[in-house]
Amino acid sequence: MAKERHRVLLEKSIASAISAIEVYNKPDFKYREETFSILMINAWELLLKSKILKDNVNDLRSIYVQERTTSKEGTPLKRFYPKLNRSLNPMTIEIRGAMEKLGLPDVLKENLNLLIEVRDNAIHFINKDPFFQKKILEIGTANLKSYVKLFNDWFDHDLSQYNFYLMPISFFHSFELESFSINKQPTQIKNLLAHILRKESQYPPDEKKDHNISLKIETKFSKSSTPDALKVQYDPNATLKVKVDAEERFKNKYPTDYQGLVKSMQERYKNFVINNKFYVHKKKLEKDDKYCGERFLDFIKQTGTSKKYYSTEIFKEFDKHYSKK
Repeated sequence: MAKERHRVLLEKSIASAISAIEVYNKPDFKYREETFSILMINAWELLLKSKILKDNVNDLRSIYVQERTTSKEGTPLKRFYPKLNRSLNPMTIEIRGAMEKLGLPDVLKENLNLLIEVRDNAIHFINKDPFFQKKILEIGTANLKSYVKLFNDWFDHDLSQYNFYLMPISFFHSFELESFSINKQPTQIKNLLAHILRKESQYPPDEKKDHNISLKIETKFSKSSTPDALKVQYDPNATLKVKVDAEERFKNKYPTDYQGLVKSMQERYKNFVINNKFYVHKKKLEKDDKYCGERFLDFIKQTGTSKKYYSTEIFKEFDKHYSKK
C-alpha cells in the first residue's frame, strides 16, 4: 500500500532534521552553522507542507502556487492553475508561504526567519566568528525545541528514537570566556549579528514558552576535590538552562577601570608613578584586547559613550617595567 503523500514529506523532514543535527554535532566540521541552517530550514519546509497536505486530505493543490491564466484572446480566466517551473512541473509554496498558511506564532516565525537569513547569507562567507557560532547554537536550540513540539502536536509519529539536541559548543571552544565587539566583525557578519540581537531584544527568551527566538546556553565550572575534575549537573525537567550574558562575560574578563588600574598599580609596585612612561605603556597595551576592552553605553549595539576596562593580564606586562613590592 502506497504511503499517504503527507507521510512521504514527513519522513523526508525527519531525515533532513537528523542530518542537520548530525552535521552540527561533528567534532570538526568547517561549514557547521551554514549547513545546519540549510538542512533545518529544509526540514521545516517539508514539515509545514506535510501538515498542510494532512489538513487537506493529501490534495497536492493545497501546496501548489496557484495563478490565474488567460485565454487565447488575453482574457483572464476565472479558474486558477498551478504555476509551472522551468521544468514544467507545478511549483510548491515556499516556507514563508507555508508559515502564513498555517498561522504559526509570531515568535516561531521570527526564529525561522533568522535561520533563513543565515541560510541566505551562507554563500557569502564561511563563518569563523565565535560569537556568530554561539548565536546559531542558541537559535538552533530554540528551533529544535519548536520542531519537536509541533511535530508531536500534529502527527502520531515517534521521535523518541532520535537525539534532538545540539552539542553545546562551550564544551570544546574557549571563546565564551572572551569578550566580543560586533563592530570588529566583517560587514556581512556584523549586519547579521545586529539583526539577530534586535530580534532577541524584541522577543526575550522564556524557557517555559513553547517557542522562542533563541535559548541561551550557559556552561559553569565548579571546584571539586580533584583539581582536574569537571562537574556537570543534569536536570531531567529542564529543556536547556538559558542565559549567557555577554555583558557579564565582559566584566569577568575586564574587571577594572582606569581608577582601579591605577590603585592596583600603586599597591603592587614600589616605584610606580603616573607619568609619561606609564601612559606610553598603557596606550600600547590598550591596542590588544587581551589586556583592554572598550565598553559602550549601549553594550549590544556598541554605540554611545565608551569607557576602557582592563584585564588582570595587563599586570604581567607592567611587571616588566616596574618593581613589585
